Amino acid sequence: MKFTITEEIAHPRERVFRTQRDRLVELVPYIPNVENVVVEETEVTGSVVRFLNRWTVASTDIPSTIKGFLKPEHLTYLDRAKWDESSWRCEWELIITALPDAVTARGITSFTDEGDATIVRLDGEFLIHPDRVPGVPAFLARTLAPSLERWVVGLLQPNLKKTAAAVGQFIDDHP
Repeated sequence: MKFTITEEIAHPRERVFRTQRDRLVELVPYIPNVENVVVEETEVTGSVVRFLNRWTVASTDIPSTIKGFLKPEHLTYLDRAKWDESSWRCEWELIITALPDAVTARGITSFTDEGDATIVRLDGEFLIHPDRVPGVPAFLARTLAPSLERWVVGLLQPNLKKTAAAVGQFIDDHP
């Protein structure tokens, strides 16, 4: 399922871009649905910075009906990101730790200068590959996949708003 999410942050593009790219770990207390982020790899080549980050989702965001079925590894995902300051874009791919082959999640986040504000636009794709979900009969996975995709994409929009608000608040708190 393809999706586009757009949000405005009331700060200049360079500051928003660099805060989100370089101070991600410091942003965690500002993002209510994230328990922590660990930067596992960093590579800098000119204006391009590549990261591999391990995110842990706060268990408070998990519906109580499924909490008992989740193991700690179900609450983590890897974020492979290529931040290019020359184009003000971030190409990203998420790898769901518990289902690395069953989910495709990738996209591009662009940062557009709007004077004293920045427009953050996320163009992405989230797909569940039913035939790759271990332990679930293929017919059931095929039936559930579209609903799960819509549910996850539905979670992304408020999460981007929370992240945008977190970046804005962080910048306000660290002039």
